[in-house]
Amino acid sequence: METFRLDIVSADRALFAGRAAFVVAPLAEGEAGFLPGHSPLLGRLKAGALRIRDEAGAEQAFYVSGGFVEVQPDRVIVLADSSERAADIDEALALKAVADAEQALQDRLENVDYARAESELAEAVARLRVVRVHKSHGSRLPSDHAG
Repeated sequence: METFRLDIVSADRALFAGRAAFVVAPLAEGEAGFLPGHSPLLGRLKAGALRIRDEAGAEQAFYVSGGFVEVQPDRVIVLADSSERAADIDEALALKAVADAEQALQDRLENVDYARAESELAEAVARLRVVRVHKSHGSRLPSDHAG
């Protein structure tokens, strides 16, 4: 199986450093997949699931809340604003974050920054979606890219 170097890092830690055969990233323009030999690309990440197939064929999922991805033919670097492994996300806390963000929008208090509240709601919903999809179906990479 052909692979490339993959690094997934955020401001506070490195989550993955190794070889991967396939990566699917949530770009601002839409979801994109990268295989070894991909042409160079610099993309902006949006909140969502980053899914990989590592060199052993195992699928892993991560939540990213923005940042950038740099793609080279032999390397992909994910620089996320914040990130965590889908398996480490507490679903109950993620659900509470969605409820809290929705409540902040509904309260319509004068001191609420609505743009920020909407952004926090979008991130909370994306995080909850990542953990639920990972929990029920695994990382769900397309099977036709398996090596």
